[in-house]
Amino acid sequence: MEKTIFRIGLFAIAISALVFNPARADAQMLPMMIPLPTTLIISKPAPGQIYGDKQVVTMGVSGKTYKFVLKDAYVDDPRGIVHWPDIWQLVRQYKPNFNVTGVGEDTFEKMQPGQTLTVRGMFSGNNQTLEVVGTEPGEGRFGPAEHY
Repeated sequence: MEKTIFRIGLFAIAISALVFNPARADAQMLPMMIPLPTTLIISKPAPGQIYGDKQVVTMGVSGKTYKFVLKDAYVDDPRGIVHWPDIWQLVRQYKPNFNVTGVGEDTFEKMQPGQTLTVRGMFSGNNQTLEVVGTEPGEGRFGPAEHY
Protein backbone atom coordinates (compact mmCIF):
# COMPACT_ATOMS: atom_id res chain seq x y z
CA MET A 1 0.00 0.00 0.00
CA GLU A 2 2.81 2.42 0.86
CA LYS A 3 4.55 1.65 -2.45
CA THR A 4 1.35 2.43 -4.34
CA ILE A 5 0.97 5.79 -2.59
CA PHE A 6 4.66 6.52 -3.19
CA ARG A 7 4.30 5.70 -6.93
CA ILE A 8 1.16 7.85 -7.23
CA GLY A 9 3.04 10.73 -5.56
CA LEU A 10 5.98 10.39 -7.97
CA PHE A 11 3.58 10.19 -10.91
CA ALA A 12 1.80 13.37 -9.72
CA ILE A 13 5.12 15.20 -9.38
CA ALA A 14 6.20 14.11 -12.87
CA ILE A 15 2.90 15.21 -14.43
CA SER A 16 2.97 18.57 -12.63
CA ALA A 17 6.56 19.14 -13.81
CA LEU A 18 5.39 18.64 -17.41
CA VAL A 19 2.25 20.75 -17.07
CA PHE A 20 3.79 23.66 -15.16
CA ASN A 21 7.04 23.78 -17.15
CA PRO A 22 7.62 27.42 -18.20
CA ALA A 23 8.32 26.88 -21.88
CA ARG A 24 9.64 29.60 -24.17
CA ALA A 25 7.01 31.16 -26.38
CA ASP A 26 7.98 30.77 -30.03
CA ALA A 27 6.52 34.16 -30.94
CA GLN A 28 8.94 36.03 -28.71
CA MET A 29 12.01 37.43 -30.40
CA LEU A 30 15.51 36.86 -29.21
CA PRO A 31 17.24 40.05 -28.12
CA MET A 32 18.68 41.75 -31.18
CA MET A 33 22.13 42.89 -30.15
CA ILE A 34 23.78 42.73 -33.57
CA PRO A 35 22.69 45.46 -36.01
CA LEU A 36 20.70 44.12 -38.95
CA PRO A 37 20.76 45.50 -42.50
CA THR A 38 17.33 47.02 -43.03
CA THR A 39 15.79 48.82 -46.00
CA LEU A 40 12.86 51.25 -45.73
CA ILE A 41 10.99 52.80 -48.64
CA ILE A 42 9.28 55.93 -47.35
CA SER A 43 7.44 58.89 -48.83
CA LYS A 44 6.77 62.31 -47.38
CA PRO A 45 3.07 63.14 -47.30
CA ALA A 46 1.74 66.41 -48.61
CA PRO A 47 0.67 68.98 -45.99
CA GLY A 48 -2.81 68.15 -44.74
CA GLN A 49 -2.82 64.73 -46.39
CA ILE A 50 -4.91 62.13 -44.57
CA TYR A 51 -2.97 58.95 -43.89
CA GLY A 52 -5.99 56.64 -43.84
CA ASP A 53 -4.93 53.05 -43.31
CA LYS A 54 -1.35 53.65 -44.46
CA GLN A 55 1.44 52.66 -42.10
CA VAL A 56 3.18 55.73 -40.69
CA VAL A 57 6.73 55.68 -39.39
CA THR A 58 8.47 58.46 -37.45
CA MET A 59 12.18 59.21 -37.66
CA GLY A 60 14.07 61.15 -35.03
CA VAL A 61 16.96 63.15 -36.48
CA SER A 62 19.02 65.49 -34.27
CA GLY A 63 16.14 66.17 -31.87
CA LYS A 64 13.52 66.68 -34.62
CA THR A 65 10.84 64.14 -35.51
CA TYR A 66 9.75 63.55 -39.10
CA LYS A 67 6.67 61.58 -40.13
CA PHE A 68 6.63 59.45 -43.28
CA VAL A 69 4.33 56.96 -44.99
CA LEU A 70 5.99 53.56 -45.08
CA LYS A 71 5.61 52.06 -48.55
CA ASP A 72 7.76 48.96 -48.00
CA ALA A 73 10.37 47.61 -45.59
CA TYR A 74 12.44 44.49 -45.28
CA VAL A 75 15.32 43.08 -43.28
CA ASP A 76 18.33 41.38 -44.84
CA ASP A 77 18.86 39.00 -41.92
CA PRO A 78 21.45 36.45 -43.04
CA ARG A 79 20.05 33.95 -40.53
CA GLY A 80 16.52 34.39 -41.87
CA ILE A 81 15.14 34.70 -38.35
CA VAL A 82 14.19 38.38 -38.06
CA HIS A 83 11.70 39.90 -40.51
CA TRP A 84 10.17 43.39 -40.82
CA PRO A 85 7.08 42.60 -38.67
CA ASP A 86 9.43 41.65 -35.81
CA ILE A 87 11.20 45.00 -35.98
CA TRP A 88 7.90 46.89 -36.30
CA GLN A 89 6.60 45.14 -33.16
CA LEU A 90 9.71 46.34 -31.36
CA VAL A 91 9.67 50.01 -32.45
CA ARG A 92 6.01 50.90 -32.98
CA GLN A 93 5.50 51.81 -29.33
CA TYR A 94 8.24 54.46 -29.37
CA LYS A 95 8.05 58.05 -30.59
CA PRO A 96 10.01 58.47 -32.74
CA ASN A 97 10.02 54.91 -34.03
CA PHE A 98 13.65 55.17 -35.16
CA ASN A 99 16.58 57.28 -33.97
CA VAL A 100 18.48 58.07 -37.16
CA THR A 101 22.25 58.49 -37.30
CA GLY A 102 24.91 58.10 -39.96
CA VAL A 103 25.41 59.29 -43.52
CA GLY A 104 22.72 61.51 -44.99
CA GLU A 105 20.80 62.40 -41.84
CA ASP A 106 19.84 65.71 -43.45
CA THR A 107 18.15 63.86 -46.33
CA PHE A 108 14.98 63.47 -44.26
CA GLU A 109 14.78 67.22 -43.70
CA LYS A 110 15.31 67.99 -47.40
CA MET A 111 12.59 65.63 -48.68
CA GLN A 112 9.81 67.31 -50.63
CA PRO A 113 6.13 66.35 -50.20
CA GLY A 114 5.25 63.40 -52.42
CA GLN A 115 8.89 62.36 -52.80
CA THR A 116 9.81 58.70 -52.25
CA LEU A 117 13.13 57.66 -50.76
CA THR A 118 14.83 54.30 -50.27
CA VAL A 119 16.82 54.25 -47.03
CA ARG A 120 19.37 51.53 -46.37
CA GLY A 121 20.74 51.22 -42.89
CA MET A 122 21.74 49.08 -39.95
CA PHE A 123 19.03 48.68 -37.32
CA SER A 124 19.98 48.11 -33.69
CA GLY A 125 17.16 46.87 -31.48
CA ASN A 126 18.88 47.96 -28.28
CA ASN A 127 17.95 51.61 -28.69
CA GLN A 128 15.86 51.72 -31.92
CA THR A 129 18.77 53.22 -33.84
CA LEU A 130 18.80 53.15 -37.61
CA GLU A 131 22.28 54.03 -38.80
CA VAL A 132 21.84 55.21 -42.37
CA VAL A 133 24.34 53.66 -44.76
CA GLY A 134 22.87 55.13 -47.93
CA THR A 135 19.81 56.72 -49.48
CA GLU A 136 18.47 56.63 -53.00
CA PRO A 137 15.61 58.65 -54.54
CA GLY A 138 12.61 56.63 -55.60
CA GLU A 139 11.75 53.07 -54.72
CA GLY A 140 15.22 51.74 -55.47
CA ARG A 141 15.81 48.68 -57.57
CA PHE A 142 12.41 47.24 -56.63
CA GLY A 143 10.42 50.18 -57.96
CA PRO A 144 8.57 50.24 -61.27
CA ALA A 145 10.77 50.51 -64.34
CA GLU A 146 11.12 53.98 -65.80
CA HIS A 147 10.52 54.48 -69.51
CA TYR A 148 12.41 57.15 -71.39
